[in-house]
Order: sequence, then C-alpha cells, then structure tokens
Amino acid sequence: MVQLTDDPVATYEGGLQRLKRTAPEPGEQLDSTSRAVREYVRHLTTRRNSVLDAVPGVKKLYDYDYALNGFAARLTAAQATQLATTPGVASVTKAGITPLAPDPAAADDDHAPRRSRSTTPVSPMRAAGETSRKAETRTGTTTSPPNIPHFLGLDGKHGLWSELGGPRHAGEGMIIGIVDSGFDPANPMLAPLPEPRPDARTIAKEWHGGCDKGDADDAHQITCNNKVIGAAWFREGMTAPDPRDVLTPLDTDSHGTHVATTAAGNHAVPMSSPGTNVHGKLTGVAPQARLAIYKACWNGGCPEVDTAAAIDKAVADGVDVINFSIDGHLESPLYRTATFNAARAGVFIAASAGNDSTTGAVQHTAPWITSVAASTHDVDYRATLSLGDGRTFTGRSLSPGIPPASLIAAADARKKSTDTGKAALCAPGTLDPAKAKGKFVICDRGGDFPIDDKTAEVRAVGGLAAVIANTPTSAQDFLLDQFPVPVFILRQKDAASVKAYAAHTDATAALNASATATRRAPQITGFSSPGPDRYSGGDLLKPDVTAPGDLIPAGTVPGSALGYLGHFGFMSGTSMAAPHVTGVATLLMQLRPNWSPMTVKSALMTTATTTDNQGKPLTREGSVPATPLDYGAGQVRPALAADPGLVYDSTSADWTSYLCAVGQSPPQDTVGTDACATTPKTDPSNLNYASLAVGDLYRRQTLTRTVTNVSGELSTYRATLQTPPGFKAEVTPRRLTLAPGRSATYRVSFTRTDAAYDAWSFGTLSWKDAHSRHRATSPIALRAARFSAPDELPVVDKKSTTLSPSVGWRGELTAKVTGLYAGRKTTGTLTGADQNDHFDSGPYTSDAIAKLHVHVPQNASFTRVAIRSADFLPDSDIDLYAFDTKGTLVSDPPGAGSDQRIELPPGDYDLYIVQYALPEGTNSQHFTLWTWQVRPGAPDIRATLAPATQRVGNDDRPRVTVSWSRAARDTTYLGIVEYGDGSATQGRTVLTVTP
Repeated sequence: MVQLTDDPVATYEGGLQRLKRTAPEPGEQLDSTSRAVREYVRHLTTRRNSVLDAVPGVKKLYDYDYALNGFAARLTAAQATQLATTPGVASVTKAGITPLAPDPAAADDDHAPRRSRSTTPVSPMRAAGETSRKAETRTGTTTSPPNIPHFLGLDGKHGLWSELGGPRHAGEGMIIGIVDSGFDPANPMLAPLPEPRPDARTIAKEWHGGCDKGDADDAHQITCNNKVIGAAWFREGMTAPDPRDVLTPLDTDSHGTHVATTAAGNHAVPMSSPGTNVHGKLTGVAPQARLAIYKACWNGGCPEVDTAAAIDKAVADGVDVINFSIDGHLESPLYRTATFNAARAGVFIAASAGNDSTTGAVQHTAPWITSVAASTHDVDYRATLSLGDGRTFTGRSLSPGIPPASLIAAADARKKSTDTGKAALCAPGTLDPAKAKGKFVICDRGGDFPIDDKTAEVRAVGGLAAVIANTPTSAQDFLLDQFPVPVFILRQKDAASVKAYAAHTDATAALNASATATRRAPQITGFSSPGPDRYSGGDLLKPDVTAPGDLIPAGTVPGSALGYLGHFGFMSGTSMAAPHVTGVATLLMQLRPNWSPMTVKSALMTTATTTDNQGKPLTREGSVPATPLDYGAGQVRPALAADPGLVYDSTSADWTSYLCAVGQSPPQDTVGTDACATTPKTDPSNLNYASLAVGDLYRRQTLTRTVTNVSGELSTYRATLQTPPGFKAEVTPRRLTLAPGRSATYRVSFTRTDAAYDAWSFGTLSWKDAHSRHRATSPIALRAARFSAPDELPVVDKKSTTLSPSVGWRGELTAKVTGLYAGRKTTGTLTGADQNDHFDSGPYTSDAIAKLHVHVPQNASFTRVAIRSADFLPDSDIDLYAFDTKGTLVSDPPGAGSDQRIELPPGDYDLYIVQYALPEGTNSQHFTLWTWQVRPGAPDIRATLAPATQRVGNDDRPRVTVSWSRAARDTTYLGIVEYGDGSATQGRTVLTVTP
C-alpha cells in the first residue's frame, strides 16, 4: 500500500493553483462528478504517474483518489525501498488480510469459528433442562420471528419511523454502503421498491456509482434495481485466490446479504426459515434506503487493499453511511486513513466490536467509527426433547418439530475404520450413513470441532437432528443458533443416562416444534468483545453502544457456504449488531440532514439505556453484571436519539490530536514531516466524546468537554453526577444555559479517595433541561493507577535527560540510577540464507545460522541481547531466537527486518542468529550480537540522579534528572532508573544512551 503526500479528494480544501476545493462542506455530499473533482483527480493521477515512472516494473493493483490518495501494488523489496524514498510518497506499508470478524479466543466447540466465519454462533447460553414425564410432543406448529424494529422502538406512534412518515418512507433519499461479502439479488428483502419513488431526484443527484454485473457469460451475473442501486467487487489483494470465489458482487456466503437486509431490507417481507418452524414478516431498520454493495471479502478473508478500494469507491459513489462488519485496528495505516477520510467527508461508519470475549479485545476503536457491541432481543425459542421411556428435557432450540424416530449415540454409529473418540464427537467423516440415517444422533460436545461441524456431519449421513451432550471437559452453556440440522443440548448430568437409554435397540426420541417465549433483554452476548481500548489505555471508552446481535433473522443465500437452505435465516455476532446501528444512523441523517457523523454518534450514545425490559441493570448472558466496558453508553434508543438536546461533536483535527496522543501516525503525515510535532498535545481522555474515561487516573484528573444545543429552543441544563465508587467528582459549571445551535464548555474533576488500584469504577454524568424533555447522559469509566513511568527512554547525543513519572500517592518518591553499561560485541559470519520454518522441531545450525551461548548471573538485574539493522547490509532480514537449556523457545517470534532484541532473566540460554534474507548479489556477511548486562560492579560510565528523594501529592508530576559524561562515540550504553515509595520499588525505566 503506497500512500502519496497530496490530500485525497474527500479532504482537499484548496490551496493549489487552479485547483478548487473538493472536500464537501459540513452537511454537504461529495460530488465526484463535479468539475473541481475531475480536475483534482487528473492532478492526482499525474502525480501518481510521476512516482510510478521513478520505479519501473511496479505491478499496480488499485488507484485511490477519494478516501485516500495512493495506490496498491505488488512490490519487490527493492521496489518498496526505492518507493519509500521517492519524492511524493508518504508511506509504503505491507497490507494484510483480515477476517469478517476476529477469531474467537476460546477453543471449546461453541466458541470455534463457524465454517471459517466467527460472526455466527459464538454466543454462549446456559442450557435449560427441566425434567418431566407428562410433556406432549408437538409437531407442525409455527412461530413468529422476533420483531426487532419494535424491540428498538422504531415503530408505533412515538417511534422514529413515525417522524419520517412511517416505514413506507423511513430511509428515503439515503444510500447505505455495505462493505462485505456481496449480496444475493434474488433475496425478497432486496426486491425493487414500488415506483414512482418520491426520492428519485435526490438519489439521482447523490448517486455517482454503477452496477458491475459481472461477465455476461457468467452464470453468476447479478442485476441491480432501485433498491440495490450499485454493486462492485474487489479481489486484487488475494495472493492465492480461492477457486470457489465468484468474481461478481454475488454473495456465496450469506454474511453480506444478512448484513444488508438487516440494515435496509424492504418492509414487511414474508419470510420462512427452512429447518425451523419460524414464519412471519421481516423489515430492515431503514426499509426505504437504497443500498450500494461493495464485495471485498472472500473465502480467504478481506484483503486490506480491497477493503480500502471499496471504501474509496463508496465515498466517490456518494454513500451516506458505511457498514463495516469486518475486523479492524488502528495499527493498519491503510484502514485508518480510508475510514478517517471517509468520516471527515461526512460518511457515518458503523463497525462490529468483535466476537472475542477476552478483556480488551474490542475492535474498531478509532473515535470517528461507531463500534457496536452485540446484545440480545426479547424473543426466545424453546423446545422439548422427549424420549421413548417418558422422560423429557426442555431447553432453547430452533426446531420445526421432529416426530418420534430412533435415537443412537454417535460412537455406536461410527464407521468401522474410525476412532471411537472422534466418532463420539461427530467429527467430519466419522459416521456411517447406514447406522445414522433417519435417526437422532447424540454427539459429545468439545474437541476441536465446532457444533457446526458436528451438525454438518449428522446432516451428511442423513441424521434428523443432533443431540449435543455436554461432557466434564466441555463448557456447560449453550448458544441458540441455526445449524444444518436441528440441535438440542443435554446437560452433563443428563447425558450419561440418555446415552445409556440410547444403547437399547428400540430407543427413540422426538423433538417438538419450537415455541416463542419472552426473555429478559437486552443482555450483552457472551461473545461480544469488551474494552478497555488497548490503544488509549482505556482513555477512550469502547465499544460505543450496543444493539441486537444474537439470533437475528434476515436475508440469506440458499445453498451458501454457511449452509442456509432458503432466503432467510438466523445469524449471531457483532457483525449483526452493527447494521442495526447503521440503519438507525441512516434514519437520523434523513431526519437531521445537517448533523455530522459525530453528532449522530453522540445522539445515539447520550440517549442509550443501561437497563433491560425488567428495569434492571444490563448483564452479560449468564447473569454476569455488565459494565460500560461491555456496552459503552448502552443499548440504542432511536426515538430519543432524534432529539437528544445536547451533543458532543468533534472534527478531524481532534482525531489527529487523539492519534498523536496514543502514539499512532495521523493520515496527514508525509515523508520528512511529523504532523504530531505541530498538533496540540491533549490527553486522549480530553477528546470531545460523549463518554468520559480515564484508564490511568493518578490521584486527580480534570476532563474538559464542549456540548452543543441541537434543540430548537433556549434551554438550561443542570448536571447530575452518579460518581464512580472510590472517587470524588465535581462539575464546573453545574448549570448551562444555551440558545439553539450554541455551545458551552464544562469541566469535571475526578479525585481518587479509596478506589482500588488497577480496577475499574463506573458512573454517569447527565445534563437534564428544566422541563426534563432532554437528558444527555454520558457513561464514566475510571481506573485508579498507582505509578507509571516509561518502560524505556532512548537518549541520543545528550549528557542528561529528565523523566516525569506519574505518581498516585501522597508521600515520598525515591529514585536511583544504576549504570551506564556499554554493550559487549560478539561477531561472526553468516553464509547463505535459511528460509525454513525455523525450529518447529527444535533448533539447529547451518552456515546461515550462528549459535551462541549466554549465561545471565543471578545478581544481574537486567540483561538484553540484540541485533541491529545498522550492523548488516541494507535489505537484509536477520532473525534472533533464544532457547533455554531444555530447548524451549523463550523469545517472541521475530518480525520482519533486522532490529530485534530480547530481555533475559538469570539463567543459561542458547541464542540463534538466522540469516533469513540477503541483498541481491551477496552470499555472506558478518554479524554482530550486542549484550548489555546491569549487575553489581563498576559501570562503564557513572551516572548521577537528582533528586534522590522528593515529596509527592495531588497533581504532582515529579521530575527526576539523570546526568552522565565521557560517553564514547559509536557505543550505546544502558542503565536502569528505579523508583520507589520509600518502602518498596514501584517501577523502573531502561535508559539507552547513544552519543
């Protein structure tokens, strides 16, 4: 991915001779057909061509002009190096491939990826299991799908739809871009809208895209209509394309179709879901909105160069909102730039928070993106498994109803040549159709096989249903989702007796048709990724909001890779939660066309709810208390978001300041420049956001926010604090009087009293007007910290440095310095290259691999070994590994390049220096291993520190100065600064000093 220095179309504000501004004004739409844009694109093309001319042989994949400026290309290492130093090039970055959602962290089968898609059944639910002898088997009954628009409060007299003229007008004039796996043009929820359309002129003015139907001879050719008004596909980033991929915008997966129809499927479409007894009508959140489909996800994932091309085209085409149910992190500069500039151009972006329940796994934490967690809705489905001996078990199940049939344990239905243990798990290819066909099959839970694989195996051999038996080593919870065959889960305590019964040759079972039941909702799903955000250290609260993402009915693709039989089906995941927010944002932008994307986000956040339909605080599934780290501001309430009273807005300048504060390069950075050098330095906690978070509060911190009155009347707001336990809080001023459209700034100070260190505490700040018509509530998340100092501080060409640790106590701060110690060199020669999968079967040596032994004495307080690219030929790739005496790898896998270091505790180690790649035309070179050791004895240079002791208290930022002299050139020294509170060591900083 090669980014160039000029602004893209979406952000160019003028300044070049004869080239007018192309960035849309606030509230306006980018017009990619305007003369100013056409002339500026010609300018970008000329500049890009001059860069390409300077580096012959580049195989270009895409041009980017609108959301980012540059191109994607396949490059050799030499071309990448040459491009990086070519005038006009801002950066050259290796692009990766991301999945539709992150891989689940747990290995148990209910958390494993579903047919390579982790956006589906990863939701842990507790299996119910009441036993009765009088239950009656019922088959052939039907039940209704959940009415999620009603659950969200969209319909009815006071719903958001009513403000827009009802569902027959909700979404008119708006265009939603779906960056995903494509769409199924045959899906009834994507059928043509009735003509004539009242918004035809608006759409004609805003829409600048087209419909890529695919090859005329292709059986997979697609068509667009007045619902899906545009489609395109992008697959240049797949280095090893899958032959199953269809090279049109056609969806073969169901994911993209499900997402699109959730956000904007047509109104009141009759549906039935094969394999269930669910029948009724479905409606998307913004049923009259138009859709533009950008297929960038394939069997092998979603290449970043393709998703960037999709976003670039979506901005050029004129979409208002983008749904991005794809993995995404701030670390990807390509992804960061494309979404940053799309949001800067006025496009609202909703994205999935991720399906990894690990603490801090939340995704899409950029402040310009709305990150959506997944929660449940209020409809549940329950069925009863009845055995031939009269026993019954009731639990969650999607079942069409199965009359009595034979029951068999999978181990007894195995193929003769199959391992009994694998067969018991219903592993793929283990069951004998002659034994399992037409029967209920009992499959053990667990192993390396997700429930999808187990049920697919049961279906492949003709089984009627899968009875999944919990085991002592498997989880004891259960998700409800749609599988290839109906599923029922047995609790561990029931499994043994049911298997014993199944051993009888006349054993039978029946499963009645599912019936709906109302459940407590919303609850945060067990799979939804929680915060804190790892980039800001929790100073930005993510996710932002939550929306339904569990057991969502929407459009699917018959015979797709996910196994759906008809045009409708159920999916679960934060991928399903994001399009609900996409649809709501579309409606808000229709109703309030002058609102910026950040105003829309603020409105969604400050009006969200943190209670369920029983008036109780939100929980994670399983009745675990939920917090703002799980749900952000809470579950969205669309009707209230239409009139929030006060909003928190922010601009691209604010986002740039935030990126600099968290150590990420802003999109404006170019070669030889540093945008952060001229950007105001603000704490990330002070981004003007609708939540208040401090991930490292040392005694006391004050946050600043600015609110704007978006109501149509003069209003006075008063602050109400629910202070997080363990802290004191004060708002200044406590009352704000604002005319329509005017803004005011307030401050809120937090002081730790007795909050536990490194633990989160939560509260709220609400601004309520005099008549209680408006109430803007912000979640508060605080984490008290005791001490923090830089882990390492590099110092170049200086004889002193000053450190400013953060201290969270009153009393004494002590500090001492040990060092400085020069690095010791070990040299040798490496010949040839070794590009094997190093050390999978244990370490070894060759001419391209050097082995060195290192002893770290017990009295060494710090030891580092390292290699540096400066010691090797340009374009080399040298790796460094460390093993203990047992042959266990104790270092992280090396990355690209030759700058690598390892810290070693006391002990004995074998180091291996591996020459992975050499510059063209060379066969060998010398290597240098550097070793630094801090241990008792005279240092190579004596450093001094002052003050050694000082008093600290509220708001103190103590300063500690370290000085030295007589440092030799071309030598890097290492030392340690240790800090304490007068009784114990609290932290340390490694100093690396290079004259």
